[in-house]
Amino acid sequence: DAFEFALVQEGLRRGMPVLGICRGAQVLNVALGGTLHQHLPDVLGHSRHRQREAVFTTSSVTTVPGTRVEALVGPTTEVQCYHHQAIDCIGEGLIVSASDADGVVEAVEIDPSRYPHSWVVAVQWHPEECLDDLRLFAGLVGAANRYMTGKTQTAQKVSK
Repeated sequence: DAFEFALVQEGLRRGMPVLGICRGAQVLNVALGGTLHQHLPDVLGHSRHRQREAVFTTSSVTTVPGTRVEALVGPTTEVQCYHHQAIDCIGEGLIVSASDADGVVEAVEIDPSRYPHSWVVAVQWHPEECLDDLRLFAGLVGAANRYMTGKTQTAQKVSK
């Protein structure tokens, strides 16, 4: 955990694009001072988010208008879930960008009013399980390209 928290902090310090998936969303949140529900079935009274070992479930997620997640996946989307923990209290500098019908936070992102040049998105679901939907990955690749283009332009100005 300490190593992953340090990676998150350094990525944020450098302004690097970050896409957290499942535990990555939890790590981002905790690294920024947030907390987790340790076992969702105890909170919700069901195990729909992770029915059994190695079995993903489908969940409907509603995004928050005006967020990066909403811009990437639209107002609602069907996602693949496999988690028994989830974000409880939101970490410093994050905003909720999606939740499910149970009220479980399914996505967070960096607050653009506080960090206007950062691209940090974290989802509780598993987009890699649905490879015909690459919208989140396309967002990350675009952000990484802009980040590197900015680094290249800065290096060119310094070398002149």
